[in-house]
Amino acid sequence: MRTARCFLMATVCLLAACGRPDPQASAAASAALEAASKPAARSPPAPAAPAAAPDRVAMPAPEALSDAAITGRIDRALRADPAMAGADVSINTDRGVVVLSGTVKSHEQTGVASAHAQRQDGVLRVDNHLMPALS
Repeated sequence: MRTARCFLMATVCLLAACGRPDPQASAAASAALEAASKPAARSPPAPAAPAAAPDRVAMPAPEALSDAAITGRIDRALRADPAMAGADVSINTDRGVVVLSGTVKSHEQTGVASAHAQRQDGVLRVDNHLMPALS
């Protein structure tokens, strides 16, 4: 019961803090909060839980943000993708800015490489300098 109440309170706080009210979610959260706030007939009321801080945002682990980790994750993703077969891509990361350089077989591979880089946590920007190989 206490966990459900804390969850509902956190949900209401997050909805209020995001600045974009969702009428359906707000109504559902309000109804659930009212139902949860009514004391149960069989159990004594639980002590009030401290309010969750709505300004705290979950951050990735520090190792997820290191340049070497970002470069490694992008490199593994590119090597594992069959759409990138035959591409010669060099990846450099400096403070979250990823630079892709080298040659690819097609313009589609350029987009695939950029998409893999942009998906990684800690990437702030992707500079794509990939060039299609001359036939």
